[in-house]
Amino acid sequence: MFHLRPYDKRDFDRLWKIDRLCFEPEIAFSRPELSSYIARRHSFTIVAEAAPSPGGKSGERPFIAGFITTEMARNGIGHIITIDVLAEHRRSGLGTQLLFAAEEQVRKLEGFMVVLEVAVNNAPARAFYERHGYKVVKSLPGYYNRKIDGLFLTKRL
Repeated sequence: MFHLRPYDKRDFDRLWKIDRLCFEPEIAFSRPELSSYIARRHSFTIVAEAAPSPGGKSGERPFIAGFITTEMARNGIGHIITIDVLAEHRRSGLGTQLLFAAEEQVRKLEGFMVVLEVAVNNAPARAFYERHGYKVVKSLPGYYNRKIDGLFLTKRL
């Protein structure tokens, strides 16, 4: 149902719009922030395309249903910057597919651990990460724009 592929510069506007739909304004990235994270030298972004709906226009291109951006540190630690899945594709396995693809890429880059931050009030995301073996290491007071606390999670690969 979903096809994963590397990010292409032409994807940026759609990814930014998806991020705005997935997160509250206090958490969503600005255009320059998201652009900076995607463009970092040691980062990679994986894009998930969903096939066009049956009965759609002939030749219609697949549309982007979600993405994940991860940065690889020299010390072998991958840092998930964001994972975004449109609401209509949640609970379809797409988030898991994106997460596993990023973890596999970290392994290929000789990484041994993945870290990420999540808002304390984002219970669905916290449950998702815990289901996939991520453990809370510490609290991050005021992490999101000094308004919302975060949690720092890790997973050893």
